[in-house]
Amino acid sequence: MTKELSAAIEAAHAQRWAEALDLAARAAAAGNAAATAQLATLAGAPDETDAAKLRAAIDPVALVTPPPLERLSNDAGIACSRGFATPEMCAWVITRAQSRLEPSMVNDASTGEMRQHPMRTAYTCAFGPPDRDLVLAALQARAANLTRVPVVMHEAPNVISYQPGQQFGMHVDFIDPQNPHFARELEVLGQRATTIVTYLNDDFDDAPTHFPLLKLNVRGGIGDAIAWSNVRPDGTPDTNTVHAGMPPTRGRKWVLSQWLRNKPLPYNL
Repeated sequence: MTKELSAAIEAAHAQRWAEALDLAARAAAAGNAAATAQLATLAGAPDETDAAKLRAAIDPVALVTPPPLERLSNDAGIACSRGFATPEMCAWVITRAQSRLEPSMVNDASTGEMRQHPMRTAYTCAFGPPDRDLVLAALQARAANLTRVPVVMHEAPNVISYQPGQQFGMHVDFIDPQNPHFARELEVLGQRATTIVTYLNDDFDDAPTHFPLLKLNVRGGIGDAIAWSNVRPDGTPDTNTVHAGMPPTRGRKWVLSQWLRNKPLPYNL
């Protein structure tokens, strides 16, 4: 990665988007293929290579402004942002994740440790600071604007891939404050207060996100995101948000999960 593209990504994470795009355009004009590809994805013009045209096509305000939320339940804070990610963004994220997938882990309530478990058989990968790019930064910025939770309170974006028969069984995303094994995590990282799941493809059968207590099955189109609060207005866990990633019966399901905490993280995830 060139110095200018690296600076562009840092500016994007600091929400200085005009500066970030200008730096990326300079890198692209100098022949940086990665900068060109990221700008082309953001512009929705994957075949365009002219840096000036790509930069002119991207409005920095529109780039980070998501579609509004549509409420899906009266019993929990769950809603949908249709078209949260563009098809080009979705394809970019899938391509970036394909070679990085690993078996998924669960947070073991009996020990507080991460381990593999039969309830979670899908594959996953996280995009921490060394793996950042402008497309993922834009999706984090959209998540921040959708929820009013700043990026400094976001965990690293996480891609989950489900092949036929793979699932993520019934679980909650909040950190159980009654479990002493999780006390240190809550103290340092805060509660995982909000979840956003973006559907990256639609060429699979079945595999909704299932909320049994809400009697709700959600399967978005390409780029649609569902967002929900894992806690009630008073900050206590909302057990109505128990959910499962159901298995596909055909094809491969891809989603981007973003988990937002209720305090700034003490290190840059």
